Amino acid sequence: MITTAGVAMLSVGTAAGASRADALASVEGRVVAKSTGRPVAGAVVVLPDLGARTLSARDGRFAFPDRFPASSPYRPIGAVVMAGGFGRWTIRDVPLIPGDTLRLHVELSARPQAHTVARPHRRGDEPTDSTRHTGTCTGWTAQLVPPQSIRVLRTATGVVEEPDFRFYVQHVLPNEWIASWDGDALGAGAIAAKTYGWYHAKPNHAYSSGPGCADVQDDTHDQVYDPTWSTAATDQAVNASFGSTLWRDGGIFESQYWSGAKGDPCAPVTTGTYAGRMSQWGTQTCAEQGMPWPDITQTFYTETAWNNLHNLLLNPTVENSPMYPWLGGNTTVITRMKGDAYGGGWSMDITAPKTATLYQVVPYAGDATTLYHLETALRCGIENLGSCSVKLKVIPKTADGAKATATLQVTAANDGVWRLYTFDPAASGLDHSTVQVNVVSNQTVSVDSVVLADVTSA
Repeated sequence: MITTAGVAMLSVGTAAGASRADALASVEGRVVAKSTGRPVAGAVVVLPDLGARTLSARDGRFAFPDRFPASSPYRPIGAVVMAGGFGRWTIRDVPLIPGDTLRLHVELSARPQAHTVARPHRRGDEPTDSTRHTGTCTGWTAQLVPPQSIRVLRTATGVVEEPDFRFYVQHVLPNEWIASWDGDALGAGAIAAKTYGWYHAKPNHAYSSGPGCADVQDDTHDQVYDPTWSTAATDQAVNASFGSTLWRDGGIFESQYWSGAKGDPCAPVTTGTYAGRMSQWGTQTCAEQGMPWPDITQTFYTETAWNNLHNLLLNPTVENSPMYPWLGGNTTVITRMKGDAYGGGWSMDITAPKTATLYQVVPYAGDATTLYHLETALRCGIENLGSCSVKLKVIPKTADGAKATATLQVTAANDGVWRLYTFDPAASGLDHSTVQVNVVSNQTVSVDSVVLADVTSA
């Protein structure tokens, strides 16, 4: 497997793009129908405390054009959402954080809904009782690729929901860590929350088994999960670290954590009830001392090792069989091949009657100056009649579909030899919310060890 530990990386805090000295904050979000997940257009979104209202667009998204006064560490506000055929949706005490963007996730149903956001649940009073977790629910066995989804018992209703796994982590982090903390503290928290959820999606680690099973609960017995809100800073912390996988003893482990107290040292917890756990306040101490999130994480989770550190892409070396992160364009066939890989034991072959396209899209908040580094190993097989012409593309995109495409064309001899190609495109000039990587060829090409990293601070 390949890692990118040598690539200089933008810190999570800087990448989030928020100045904590900025006393204003933004509000945006999306409105969907709870029963179908389809977007709801024309919903009226009101912020009563701020005297503002707007409408959701065709894709259900909304964004208030004005920024609003906030206060440190946050200003609690409310929101009301109304749409024809649906009950009124109300949220109270959701945090508006200076220099950040509040993101509301609104799921409308026929009946009215009212929700009050609790303060962040810093762990400590209700430590996980691991002896309860002996079931198998999702039964995810991959150790390098996280599950696509996770089954969560909503304790207030007794209903088991199955959110997308990235969405789950994004809506755990701001409810466990303090969203106004330094971005590198949030990055360490993102790894802790992701690894914990992943561990309990594995066989014999779930909360319950059988029909209606759950991998985890949504409260402090596991991790607090609230799908109604997140922030740009916490989302970015999750997205920046999501491709980085932390192992202990050769695999995903139960990354427990606890609150600690303000001023806790940047040091592992070695004694007492919470020995071996990550101190949440300790992560903030580390970040205030200038420590980046990978080092903060390993300060508390000792004897661990990183895989694919700083890579934004999932399953870059195809060493685990789940292929869901990789997509093929049009008639492209993607085949996972065993043996004779560039790194590890597996690679991908892409073929198509005309043009084969292999791609992956990842959420990532970059600005107009963000610099990406792409590298991938390519092999042009001897079955091709001539050399392989391959286009490598890096495509930042905005939420409304605008994009800036940078392309590098390379030619590989049809000799069956692996070669590593690198691409460092100029800044896109576009503030964007996702970035896509494409590998395009008219011949049969093997692909392995794909890396996409943000190297803005290099």
